[in-house]
Amino acid sequence: MVKNKLKVAGIGVTSVALLVAGLGAAPATAAKSSLVVENVFQLTSTDPARSFEQTGNMINHALYETLITYKGGDASQPVPAIASKWRYNSNATSFSFTIDPKAKFSDGTKVTSADVVFSLNRLKNVKGNPSSLMDGLTVSAPNSKTVRIATEEPTPQVLAILTSPAAGIMNAKVVRACGGTDAANAESADKALECLKKKSAGSGRYVLKSFNLTTEVVLDKNMKYWDGVDKDGYDQIVIRNVPVNVQRLNVIKGASSIAADLSPDQAEGVGSKVNVIEGKASNVFFFYLSQNPAFSDATKFTSNPKCIEAARYGINYDKIVRYAGRGAIQAPGIIPSFFSGALSSKDAIKQNTARAKRAFDACGIGDTPVEIGYWGDGGAVNGLNFGSLAALVAEDLQAVGFNVSLNGAPIAVSLPLYRDNKEETGLWLWGPDWPDSTNYTESFSPGTKVGLRMGWQAGADNLIESLRQQAAVTTDPKKRAVIFSRWQKEMNKRSPLIPLVQPASILVADKSVENVKDHPIWKINLPEITKK
Repeated sequence: MVKNKLKVAGIGVTSVALLVAGLGAAPATAAKSSLVVENVFQLTSTDPARSFEQTGNMINHALYETLITYKGGDASQPVPAIASKWRYNSNATSFSFTIDPKAKFSDGTKVTSADVVFSLNRLKNVKGNPSSLMDGLTVSAPNSKTVRIATEEPTPQVLAILTSPAAGIMNAKVVRACGGTDAANAESADKALECLKKKSAGSGRYVLKSFNLTTEVVLDKNMKYWDGVDKDGYDQIVIRNVPVNVQRLNVIKGASSIAADLSPDQAEGVGSKVNVIEGKASNVFFFYLSQNPAFSDATKFTSNPKCIEAARYGINYDKIVRYAGRGAIQAPGIIPSFFSGALSSKDAIKQNTARAKRAFDACGIGDTPVEIGYWGDGGAVNGLNFGSLAALVAEDLQAVGFNVSLNGAPIAVSLPLYRDNKEETGLWLWGPDWPDSTNYTESFSPGTKVGLRMGWQAGADNLIESLRQQAAVTTDPKKRAVIFSRWQKEMNKRSPLIPLVQPASILVADKSVENVKDHPIWKINLPEITKK
């Protein structure tokens, strides 16, 4: 048995599923010790079992502690949280966690293994967007201090999965009083969603004060925090939904503490009163062509491999990287550069317009109209506007011969269309659900979550699906990296997915704010931020 150390590399870094209700922002009344974070909301709720978007992850990470977590901006070495120690067997099928005897919820009650079992089974059975985290996992509690998680096959990514804010541990008594349940019929029987927009039921350093899906979410310091209240931590955190251009103005003039969504160009010339924290984003923007030939006249052709080839080699990737600005790179594969098995720049697809035009002629789509779906109405992540990226791709496809039009829509409209495979082509991004490269093999292969969003059914590509299965059960770090790399190369040859760009990550923070770190899962590690 091994304690506190996963024997797998690949817990490197790892949908999106973006959900935003609006871009307007209402000013918050700042308390004496308030941290004001401005962000373009990717948010559905503060119920861990239903929230899987980046803003939701950032907030829930402060409200709900997980069994284990990461410190700072790291996403490779788990550290204790509610669990003080853990062990697992050599083939990664059995994991045991010991609950820290000091751990308490914000109402002062002790965290028990029963709360953990309730939380993780509720996550599985509510069948929200993050429920897939629990696929193949069985949770039990041998006693009040111990939790066991078992899998039928080797699952080396379990520790990485359990750091997700969606796996936050909830006070079972409070959630049940809100109408929550972890029963098998929780998808219909659980009624806790609205209640959990009014109060939190976790053990984190902060508690929920107020929630508004379109304007702001306010958190108050948990004055009963079980591991000691941080005197340097902020009394209140206000997370505001603010357009990117306004974020820049506000952080420069001191009306906010942190701007989370600026591009490298927007971070230029912000002045000496702020710090600019740069890194590589974990998000990868991609373009895809629907593989559902029955959806529309256009998809009869987009599902043709020759049409995919025409798009793959018709796109000017260098132009897209120039638009993304300093620090951005062409995504050579869907797995980001700092994950196990990431491809190098030499593996990236290169534009070849002659090949693209030959493939276009062979495809037969001719002047059949085809739409590109994306998050419209100003949707932006890492400072990159979806509409601008879609326009760049459309320009290149038109040059090859496609009769392309843009069909952006507010996220509340466009996201369900993407998720339900009701787009002819689409431009989206993916941010990691858990920091391991299996998040990509398990999401983009035929028959998986994003595979199905693209209309790519199980059985569509035997080799890619075989590599996915190998990645899922291989525990040796070097062998895993080879599989991830080969899987991406095969995806680049035949999949309907076309990786575009991995942007830079930019955080701009007032100099009075310390310990600001970008994280691939929860963006900003709010519980660790302190004031000078």
